[in-house]
Amino acid sequence: MAFLSVAILAALSWLGIQPVKQFYQWGMTLRATDLGFENQELRYLLVDNTAEDLTTPQLSIEFKAGAAFQWPQYAIWLETLEGQFVQPIYVTQKLAENNFANRVSTRDKNAVFTDNPFERPGFTMEQAFDLVVEPETRNDRFRTESLPVFLHKLASNNQSVEANQISKLVDGYSGATMMNNFIYRASVEHKLSGIYRLRLEVNQSFDFNQYYASDRFPEDAIYSGSGYSAQPSVIYETEINFDKPNALFVMKLIGRGHHSGQDGEVHADLSGMTSALQLVDRVLVEVKAANSAS
Repeated sequence: MAFLSVAILAALSWLGIQPVKQFYQWGMTLRATDLGFENQELRYLLVDNTAEDLTTPQLSIEFKAGAAFQWPQYAIWLETLEGQFVQPIYVTQKLAENNFANRVSTRDKNAVFTDNPFERPGFTMEQAFDLVVEPETRNDRFRTESLPVFLHKLASNNQSVEANQISKLVDGYSGATMMNNFIYRASVEHKLSGIYRLRLEVNQSFDFNQYYASDRFPEDAIYSGSGYSAQPSVIYETEINFDKPNALFVMKLIGRGHHSGQDGEVHADLSGMTSALQLVDRVLVEVKAANSAS
């Protein structure tokens, strides 16, 4: 009964019925009930990047991290229904600056990872006899495999994207990786009307499994090299209506990126994916009209 009541409230909220929507938002910020577990307090980091004048629409994105969310990279962007890139909404700083701190390689070239070695019980870096962790400069290479759908989309909109140019293209929309639940508010660059597509791509390195083992693609220089993307990125999307402010839109999983970033396609086949499907619990998006309070 409780689950049904919450579902009804969420549905009414999505339709934009104000008293219900406000009660739903209030309730969600107080407490969440996870099936099979005791009630847990639900905490969010609030980051407000909206413009002061509020002359364009704003987006409020509520992200609830999944059970496997630890050290991911992610990007959120807006595009047309035809797939034309409109603007970035949020990009993690390491990706924006192409500044991944470490390059990891195996001391034993024949070692095969079928799980995440950093999650093994009692793991410490001192015990990582089969890993070599070295500093990596931002000029070493462009890590397309990290978020291939977003980066290929960014490149198609700007002809070519070099590793040292990403920060310029996402200037004003990058920040430190938010490592838990967050609510992110951002302004849209231009006055928009009608329906657009909002996408989220997220990836977590080293999440190997039995299918996406480190020897899965032996002829792929990136996957079998120092990329360690392991399970590929996952992509979520929703269609938002700028003519329907104050409604809630739910982002849904639609596929994955290429395992080594060779293309920017969204691949619907999720076979072999395990923990990568648990990076995200839910994402809710609210559109606020121009000149409305943040």
